Amino acid sequence: MKLKINIGVSARHIHLSKEDYDLLFGEEEFGVLKNLSQYPNFSSDKTVILRNNDRVLKNVRVIGPLRNDTQVELSKTDCVYLRIDAPLCNSGELDEAASIEIINGDKVICRDSVIIQNRHIHMSYEDASNLGYTDDQIVKVKIDSKKGGIIDNVHIKLSDKGTLELQLDTDDANAFLIDNEVKGEIIDD
Repeated sequence: MKLKINIGVSARHIHLSKEDYDLLFGEEEFGVLKNLSQYPNFSSDKTVILRNNDRVLKNVRVIGPLRNDTQVELSKTDCVYLRIDAPLCNSGELDEAASIEIINGDKVICRDSVIIQNRHIHMSYEDASNLGYTDDQIVKVKIDSKKGGIIDNVHIKLSDKGTLELQLDTDDANAFLIDNEVKGEIIDD
């Protein structure tokens, strides 16, 4: 049986720690703009500016809920523009993260927090058990689009309430001409 999965495209965004949220936004309420496919994540009503020297990205969405560590997720194209060398890694792996200034109005903090997140498939533990996958297993996914193909090095990312979905950044999505109708299919070697 071929398992078709939805594809989510993840644009540049930032996850903030409680400490950094307070430094940037003070007592401002952390509002929900819309819930995202992976519970309990949501797109907040807050944005920040990212700056490296003279290079700036405006209106970078803050994703909630707050986390233990601040993490900025960018595409390789964003990193080239900003002239930073961010590592390709899993979420939360910040040991080699690139440095960036994070700005809200006159408040500026600098954090080693920029990564390019690995392609990944969100999946619940129950789905993984039923389908025979393990956390951080590497798979391939066939993309069924006008400019389709096979994407390699896709990590399985398990969580209690994970919703089955391939998540790609905008570089990958654009390369394969992915829109809301396009599905992926996990390939078992």
